[in-house]
Formats: sequence, structure tokens, C-alpha cells
Amino acid sequence: MSALQNLGIDLWSLVLYLVNFGLLAAVLTKFLYKPLLRTLDKRRETVKKNLDEAEELRKTLAEEREKREAEARLISADAAKQLAAARADAEAKAREVLADAEKKREQMLAETVEEISRRKRMMVAEVEQELLARIETIAMTVLRDKVPAGVVRDSVKESWDSVSETV
Repeated sequence: MSALQNLGIDLWSLVLYLVNFGLLAAVLTKFLYKPLLRTLDKRRETVKKNLDEAEELRKTLAEEREKREAEARLISADAAKQLAAARADAEAKAREVLADAEKKREQMLAETVEEISRRKRMMVAEVEQELLARIETIAMTVLRDKVPAGVVRDSVKESWDSVSETV
């Protein structure tokens, strides 16, 4: 201790320095270090919580993105199926319309052929009647008072029928 006294430090000064240091350490610990450490701990927990929330949000976002992509694929596949079904329906309707048109065309053609045949038969009958009348008139003129008109008419009709059967 004599070495300390040579330096001008005595025991009371040393105790006073130690008490002052202890008081300063206690005051700093109570008012500065503990609140600072509490604030740092709160900040650390807040940062950790924010990082955990960010990680959770990132995972949720990735899951949502995956769900959206899966839904988009499903919607795209469904749209493709609906488009294919619509095309198939349109093609079927087109074939049906064409078949109906072909059926109507054939029906109209058959009706036209039948109408032509009917008119042809009517014309032939009219021409036949007209020819019979003219032949009868010619024959009556030639045979005017020698043969009765009924006999000439029956004879012309009979002759016409026999000629018509051979042709």
C-alpha cells in the first residue's frame, strides 16, 4: 500500500472510487443498460416475428400461386373440352343441315319428276283426243253419207287403240 500512497492514492480514496464506480454501474444498469437491452430484445423479437410472418406470407403466396396456376390449367383444359364439344356439335349440326337439304332436294326432284310425268300423260291424252277428233272428222268427210257417224267413231277408236298397243 505504500506504493499506492506514493502515487497519492489512499484507502479511503480507493473505497470512494469503488463505491462511485458501483453506484455509477448500478445507475447505468438500472436506467440505461436494462431499458436498452429490453428495447433491443423487443426489437429482436419484432424483427424475428416479422421475418417469420414474411416467411409464412411467402409460403402462403407460393401456395396461392400454385393454386391459381392449377385453377388456370383446369380452366384452360375445361375451355378446351368445351371448345371441342362446341366444334363437334357444330359439325354434327352442319352434317344434319346438309342431310336435310339433300333430303329436301331429293324430295323436290321426285315431286318434279312426278309432276312432269303427270303433265306428260295429260298432254299425251289431250293430243290423243285431238288426233282422234281430227281423224274422225277426216274420215267423216271422206265417208260422209255412206257410213253412220257412230260406226266411224267406233272404228277410229278401235284402230287407234290397236295402234297404241303396238307402239
